[in-house]
Amino acid sequence: MAHKVQVKRIQRRGTQAGTMAALDMLSFIMHLVLNFMFYVFVIFLVYRASVFVYDFCYQVFGDVVVEEAPGVNVEIDIPEGTSTMELASKLEMNRLVVNRYSFYLKVKLLGYKILAGTYHLNTSMTYDDIINTITNYANAIEPPNGDKK
Repeated sequence: MAHKVQVKRIQRRGTQAGTMAALDMLSFIMHLVLNFMFYVFVIFLVYRASVFVYDFCYQVFGDVVVEEAPGVNVEIDIPEGTSTMELASKLEMNRLVVNRYSFYLKVKLLGYKILAGTYHLNTSMTYDDIINTITNYANAIEPPNGDKK
């Protein structure tokens, strides 16, 4: 009888050891899977951030247009005292620039002074073309004081 009890104890210990080994293995696998998912997520975030930064820098320093030529002509009125960000927002709403923030940054980095007046712009113009147009009174169809050409 004592022998049977001792055999059952040994069997129970074996079952407990097997269960513990299975739990340890499951814990290890879960740890690996979660680590893998975390690193994939981090790599995805780094990739998306890199693409965003590249696109934004290309908008600031590259030749970006909203649409290919011939584009659509748009008349833009820039009142006296309009801030650069207000103008950039107006240009974005009229589909003349891709991103108001990249246009704003380009104007600020290069130190341009926007001149009040009414200008003809086109959706196929690059940021540089737009800036060159709105920084020269010779391009205005109506100067700010209302004198027609």
